[in-house]
Amino acid sequence: MQISLIMALTDIIIVSILIYYGLLLLRATRAMQLILGIVFIAIILNLAYTLSESLGFVMLSWILKNTVSIFGLSLPVILVIIFQPELRRFIGTLGTRRNLFRGAFNLFEISYLSQTAIEEIVKSIMILSQSRIGALIIIEREISLEPFLETGVRLDSQISYELIVTILTPPSLLHDGAILIKNNKLVGARVILPLTDNLSISKDFGTRHRAGIGITEESDAISLIVSEKDGRISLSVSGKITTNLTSSEVREMLTVMCKARREKKSEL
Repeated sequence: MQISLIMALTDIIIVSILIYYGLLLLRATRAMQLILGIVFIAIILNLAYTLSESLGFVMLSWILKNTVSIFGLSLPVILVIIFQPELRRFIGTLGTRRNLFRGAFNLFEISYLSQTAIEEIVKSIMILSQSRIGALIIIEREISLEPFLETGVRLDSQISYELIVTILTPPSLLHDGAILIKNNKLVGARVILPLTDNLSISKDFGTRHRAGIGITEESDAISLIVSEKDGRISLSVSGKITTNLTSSEVREMLTVMCKARREKKSEL
């Protein structure tokens, strides 16, 4: 009896956690609004059917009953359509992750950027900010961004602030879109990225910021954004954005998130 009670409580706790994190994931998306709309429609239909039955409206009851039945049968298809972006994002994450279990079993620190590369990126960001040149720099980490790289121009260059500033400064043919950095290499420019669907994002953010947030929702990438309007520097990761950053704050955040190893003094 006691074991059954413990199992029942465990079952309730697990389901509650799943529901909580599911709602947390959807709370700021259009999918959440659609779900609330479906719930509202279902409640109205059931109330209308109950009322028509109590009043003896035979034909109206029959119509409402069949409408509710059809609605219930088609609900799985409706949910798949509603959650299509979330499902695509989840499946895409699984498909592009290089090794799902590497982090759990790898005893050595993974380095996505060297400290020298970070210094070059920070320097370019400061120059672009002071000149009020809009910029979007994406740093790939564990999840591959190869599908997005296909939308831009492939490069294979060493990271330098001169190259980054040159690419992103108009009238360069590559200034529009994002720069993609991977494993201490500048691998792409003019890359097109998906925009975020998060409805809680500030109206002050334009397409560049929304693209920078969007790619971090679909991957574990880091986005660095420079506002063309006021030179404000922002960093986005995991769908969250931090604005009004200084060069030292950007350097510190990149060093922590990219797990950069310090190089020999002779190389700095």
